[in-house]
Amino acid sequence: MKLVNTIAALAMTGTLALAGCSSANHSASSASTTSKTEDQSNSQSSSKEKPTTTNVKDGVSALLHDAKQLKKGIDANDESKIKENGPKLEESWKTFEDGVKSQYPDQYAQVEKYLDPIVAGSKASTIDKETLSKLNNQLIDVLYQLSQKLIPVDQVKAGVSKLLTTTGELKQAINAGDEAKIKEIGPKLEEIWKTFEDGVKPGYPDLYEQLEKSLNPEVAGSQVSPLDKQTLGKLNDELIQTLHALEQKAN
Repeated sequence: MKLVNTIAALAMTGTLALAGCSSANHSASSASTTSKTEDQSNSQSSSKEKPTTTNVKDGVSALLHDAKQLKKGIDANDESKIKENGPKLEESWKTFEDGVKSQYPDQYAQVEKYLDPIVAGSKASTIDKETLSKLNNQLIDVLYQLSQKLIPVDQVKAGVSKLLTTTGELKQAINAGDEAKIKEIGPKLEEIWKTFEDGVKPGYPDLYEQLEKSLNPEVAGSQVSPLDKQTLGKLNDELIQTLHALEQKAN
């Protein structure tokens, strides 16, 4: 009987040990699962909280565009456009301001100085257009100064070279009377110009205005039917001449 009792006791001890081991393993597994879940949750939360970042150069270009649109609204005395475009400045700025703050603190402070009152002023029930215009022009100047830092002379020179190649191709198409080619090449002028124009305005303002004066109507004229090839040819020649002048000044 004692032997039976001893065997039973040993069996019971083994069962309890196995049960304890299983419980410990289950607890460890639960803790591991909980830890992984928490890590995933924290990772997802961090991802959601992380703001969208935009390349500083692209951000400045977008903000300049918004400021120019606001300027058009102010100049036209169009309050609905002012109220529409004013808040867009803040929306654009938020996507890249951290990059400016860390790399260009002086320009960051200046942008904040002008942008905040512009946005507030554009939302006011009574809009002070004179003050708003002055602040917006100052903001545009600061953004151009920042663009000059972001678009160095070498990039301007590369852009001019590429644009000269394209204007040369367009000239050949105009001379040949190839309307399909003209319509294809015309919009490329604007696409190339956008990649470096913000670096031209602060350093070469006169040439910037001359380029805009020729390029914008040329791009528009390349898309109409019927094409005025004589006018297009004249605009293209003027654009080429101005590009050569910029090429010399940039060297």
